[in-house]
Amino acid sequence: MTEAEEIVAGAGVAVPDAADGEQAKEEKKSASTVLVELAQASYRFGVSEAGETFGVPRVGSPVVFLLRGGKTSLRAQLARAYFARVRKAAPQQALADALLVIEGFAQEENPERLEIRVARSDGAFWLDLGDPTGRAVRIKPGGWTIEDEPPVLFKRTALTLPLPLPVRGGSLDELWEWLNFDPADRPLVVAWLVSLFFPEMPHPVPNLSGEQGSGKSTAGKVMSLIVDPTGAPARKAPRDPESWVTAATGSWVVSLDNLSDMPPWLSDAICRAVTGDGDVRRKLYTNTDLEVISFRRCVILNGIDLGAVRGDLADRLIPLDLLIIGEDNRLEEEELWPSWQEAHPRILGAVLDMLASVASQLPSVRLARKPRMADFARILKAVDELSGTDGLARYLSKQKALATDSLTADVFIVAVAEKIDTTFTGTASELLVLVTPDDDGKWRAPKGWPGTARAVTTRLRRQAPPMRKAGWMVEDDGGANHSNAVRWTLTPPPREVGDSGSLGSHSSRSLQGREFASQASQENGPSQVVPCTRCGLPLHPAAAAGGHTTHPSC
Repeated sequence: MTEAEEIVAGAGVAVPDAADGEQAKEEKKSASTVLVELAQASYRFGVSEAGETFGVPRVGSPVVFLLRGGKTSLRAQLARAYFARVRKAAPQQALADALLVIEGFAQEENPERLEIRVARSDGAFWLDLGDPTGRAVRIKPGGWTIEDEPPVLFKRTALTLPLPLPVRGGSLDELWEWLNFDPADRPLVVAWLVSLFFPEMPHPVPNLSGEQGSGKSTAGKVMSLIVDPTGAPARKAPRDPESWVTAATGSWVVSLDNLSDMPPWLSDAICRAVTGDGDVRRKLYTNTDLEVISFRRCVILNGIDLGAVRGDLADRLIPLDLLIIGEDNRLEEEELWPSWQEAHPRILGAVLDMLASVASQLPSVRLARKPRMADFARILKAVDELSGTDGLARYLSKQKALATDSLTADVFIVAVAEKIDTTFTGTASELLVLVTPDDDGKWRAPKGWPGTARAVTTRLRRQAPPMRKAGWMVEDDGGANHSNAVRWTLTPPPREVGDSGSLGSHSSRSLQGREFASQASQENGPSQVVPCTRCGLPLHPAAAAGGHTTHPSC
């Protein structure tokens, strides 16, 4: 029996024998009618929360087939079943008509949630193995098992590849044979891998850096393949928002390789993807209909210059440093990936073991303060407690450094840092006049320079969090003054000895003031470092001395 005949037989539809005249009877029906009948016999129809029509086999593995797509689509399955039934290829128009009818049936059903690769249900984590059987791994506190019939609906895409069956008894130590990260960064990598199984939380974005020859591209591929193997484990940078949506929706983990720059639209798109925020766009083939594009994904970056990253994305990054690979330790592609296939089941099993342990540990984890990406910070602290590492301190230190690095990409903030030596108080318009060079009209504003007071206000509000992390006091009065115009107060970090106030020296005073809190502690004693009671970042000493306990903007 052919595979197509098995599909029809499994659906309870008899494969016709040309000799018994059944084929002639079927030919009296329209092709679209036969297709709809085949679909009804073989599948139950549904619609996802995002409006996607799908079918689930009535018998066999509960694998979701989206209505349209490639070889894994319901359309392709019906075309195969039709040929098995009448020994003819289904006409294109008949397929189109049948799919329209199926869509109508599906729209009568209540929306259902479709998952991609990972899910949480019934108090457990689930990992889709991606194979034809529809099996999934069930992970609960203390252990994991492989289940034949998971209680969640997993959808597959053209990129989805099967995972190997995980093997018990593996060790995460084997992972570092494939990922040559700085040992101090390893807890961050482990925590990020564990966080992949939490589909409802915002995910930080690893940014891989290192010298040429440190294996950044290979590391990005391995990190994505561990939990979510696809046909494109490393992808080039998308050229526009549309191509980004196409690339990102095809898998749970998206690894972008060799990024030369980070355009603002891509920075915003990545931030929305890792937090699950949506966007609205016009529906294809319509003039006025709108659709909401909303998805949450885990993203890996490779090669981006941290100085070119905007503050909102910098808050979500995990800079990971790769060590150089010696010539004696390099592997050629033809031996690298076969070795990976052999090690993958053990490494996956070790990751699942760590997830089960973290799930047991998390209820008792408490953070002294909650930084940005607090969910990830809790997972990281759980990994630290289980492994005896200090990854959380490493992560927080990197976050402070990133805030500083992101400011150097903003020409206006750099100009502010060069111009302001003491406290500035005034309106956005006055600040713009202060920092704009007076060069007899010869000066030309560089790209990214705010041209209006409103643009300055927008810029300051966006950059206030990283500026505070770098040691600045950034406050506004909300217009609560006699002129009703918002007045800003900007105070740079304390000067260091020998600081001349130039841009170069600002790298040790303001923009690069990542050690501001520790410096203040050394100079004035620990009691002088007062954290904001809301955001947790340190108050400027002048504000703390005045009795303030929060940033006014908090």
